[in-house]
Amino acid sequence: MKRRLKSAIFFALYYTGVEWLLARLLPVNAVAMLMYHGVCDNAAIPPEINFHLPGRIFDRQMRALRRRYRVVPLIDVVNRLDRGERLEKAAVITFDDGYRNNATRAAPVLARLGLPYTVFVNTKYVGTSDWLPLNKIYWARSERQIDSEQMKELRKQVRSRPAAEFSRILQELSPTRAGDLAKGEESFAMLDWVEAREMARAGAHFASHTHSHCNMAAESKESQERELEISRDLIEKNLPGQPALFAYPYGHLAEMSETARASIIRSGFKAAISAEYGLVTPHSDRFCLPRLGYDEAIWNFTGEILYQFAKQSLKDAWSAVAGRRPRPDVTTETS
Repeated sequence: MKRRLKSAIFFALYYTGVEWLLARLLPVNAVAMLMYHGVCDNAAIPPEINFHLPGRIFDRQMRALRRRYRVVPLIDVVNRLDRGERLEKAAVITFDDGYRNNATRAAPVLARLGLPYTVFVNTKYVGTSDWLPLNKIYWARSERQIDSEQMKELRKQVRSRPAAEFSRILQELSPTRAGDLAKGEESFAMLDWVEAREMARAGAHFASHTHSHCNMAAESKESQERELEISRDLIEKNLPGQPALFAYPYGHLAEMSETARASIIRSGFKAAISAEYGLVTPHSDRFCLPRLGYDEAIWNFTGEILYQFAKQSLKDAWSAVAGRRPRPDVTTETS
């Protein structure tokens, strides 16, 4: 009921133009960092977990974002946090994993609109015909090799075990013919370095998402550092001058640890991005920066960003009146 009411309010605000006006005028010292994966019209992913967005919806969201907010590079936000400067109201666009459809479908839209963005890549898969382990599971479900419960169990294992165990976990999946795999390429094919360089020349930034898309909290200290250093070095070799940024695979507190945090800092990264929900504020932990997701309905997409900014604006106002410093937005403590 609460969700439906919220959506109805967002609908009314969007189609009366009130949302656009408030988005332009509302003062807030925060940044909305948006998390995408891919742009794909016919995703070969079970609908309940589909993390790709149809092209026409992505285009509409990007145009709406450009009309309402300054869209800035992620590294600019990180540098402001590092220097203790005011963030101002802005939006950041990020993509996780490094799918080829980022180059073929997302990049042309972003270039046309002049919007900067960051792609977090799993360097083990860049320039190969291999797919991420989770995507092999999703493809098997789409092809009805496994049922929903089997998919959930395999997904749970991959997300919770070290990367060295991926092959063992996936060995029960049946081999798939090359001709069948072609049907999944739009969803699961990965970028190569040539495509990445073309995107970088057009203004994209590339950063680490580990080498093998592993759960950092499940890896040993030595494995964590190896994942970070290999990915960092491959990006530096193939895309010189990219900012040293990192995004956690899966990205929630359960996939983080103090050991992983220390490894990230020791490996020279300036910030780490999570999938914890919220805005980036001056008090955010630079090594656990939060992001927002998206809804396909344009009024929910724009309404949720405005809602988060409005809440933060009220929080800032109350803190100023009460003479108190706000508590940090995100904690990196894990259970």
